[in-house]
Amino acid sequence: AHGPLPAGAVRAPAVRRRFVALAAALLCTLAGCSDGEGGTDGATTSSAPTTAPPETTVSTLPEHATEQGLRDVEVGDCFQLIDDPLAQDKAVWSLPCEDPHTYEVYEVLDYEGEGAEGGTPYPGVPIVQDWSEQACHDRFEAFIGVRWTLSELDIQVWWPSEESWGRGDRTVICTVFSPSGDLLRGSQRGTGR
Repeated sequence: AHGPLPAGAVRAPAVRRRFVALAAALLCTLAGCSDGEGGTDGATTSSAPTTAPPETTVSTLPEHATEQGLRDVEVGDCFQLIDDPLAQDKAVWSLPCEDPHTYEVYEVLDYEGEGAEGGTPYPGVPIVQDWSEQACHDRFEAFIGVRWTLSELDIQVWWPSEESWGRGDRTVICTVFSPSGDLLRGSQRGTGR
């Protein structure tokens, strides 16, 4: 479930893309991507990985962790998802990257695709998702040191939901994770994994 790649780029197999698109749609339906209350900053987002994300939400505060708004993460931050439906896609447990963690942020950028101008209606999940995922794929190799198609890591992307869009949210968050479900240890920057 990622957008078009530049000419000559290698794409994930079509079956994988269709499965991911179906899984993302199901995830949004089950999780209510744009609905919910809570979190620390009131922003909601939609997200989809290119493979199934690991089941590594945490319900109790991990050692060395602090609760942080998802929209407050920065490049180089490492985190776990909070196992709380009210916090889903809004807050995370921020951890030192030396501690075991699921996600590491490798890019935070503003959505610049169709309808990015302020005051415009939400262009729709497929448009925002495709632009966001393509932007994250384009930046993966510079952070990890190897093309995404050759990496043992995968990408999880959070982008504005229709609800957060109406409040001016245009933030796209690109993270890496291990599709095997193993927790990451240390920063993945430049590892070539």
